[in-house]
Amino acid sequence: MVRDMMKELTDLLGTVALSDVFPRLWWLDWATGLEARVNRLAAKLDGVVERTLVEHEGNQVNQGEAADLLDDLLSIYKNGEQGFKLDRIDVKAIILDMFIAGTDTTYKTIEWTMAELMKNPREMAKVQSEVRQVAVGTHGGVLEEDLEKMSLLQAAIKEALRLHPPVPLLVPRETIQDTRLHGYDIPAKTRVMVNTWAIMRNSESWENAEDFLPDRFLGRDINYNGKDTRFIPFGAGRRGCPGIAFGTRLVELTLANMMYHFDWKLPDGQNLESFEVIESSGLSPGLKSALILSVKPL
Repeated sequence: MVRDMMKELTDLLGTVALSDVFPRLWWLDWATGLEARVNRLAAKLDGVVERTLVEHEGNQVNQGEAADLLDDLLSIYKNGEQGFKLDRIDVKAIILDMFIAGTDTTYKTIEWTMAELMKNPREMAKVQSEVRQVAVGTHGGVLEEDLEKMSLLQAAIKEALRLHPPVPLLVPRETIQDTRLHGYDIPAKTRVMVNTWAIMRNSESWENAEDFLPDRFLGRDINYNGKDTRFIPFGAGRRGCPGIAFGTRLVELTLANMMYHFDWKLPDGQNLESFEVIESSGLSPGLKSALILSVKPL
């Protein structure tokens, strides 16, 4: 049920409301049923988050047991700790943001990286060899501290993000003052859409821009912080994604263990020529067709 709601939420976030573009035509959103869809989904999401909060409030943290994020948020809401206050709506909004920004985009990044590695078996072999050499004979798996030694894995993830950013148009921004940019006058309050998909596939910035070439990130100081404006899958500056470290580390750890524990291949009857890597549409595009692979435990 929650997954269905997240899918509907993603669809709605990618839908252009006429009232956002032409405020006087707000009634068309009502007439087309868009407003009703939004209200129904909002009520469902609020119900799920409210039940989660009530259950958490009923479960006291045992002495010596570490508190989780929701415990901390509820503590701030009730006691005003950490020097600032949150109301119940604020807590719900933060949890919902975690669901929206931390689930759909994360699993799609894992899926895109696997799809590109399957489409490029030479790169897959290189990444898998590195992972197994780093982790062999240590813990029976990959731990977080092993990830810093896996430059090929990190490069493959960056290249997948370059070709398939989680949110191709980033989150809309608004200019706070009149601005002039490359000869264009942009008034204050203008909504700005940053096409990071086009920026990171620009052939003037990247050699063989449409090809999956992880080696382009090796030995180069190109990180996720947006300082190199050719590579901004998470935005840049003060309005960049606050979950970069958490999201990328989760993707790295998941993929590393998938590489370590299993051998992957295309299903019987499918070859590389028939294996297509095509994007779907929407706010956060995934693969147009489901990624189906055969797996063999190590």
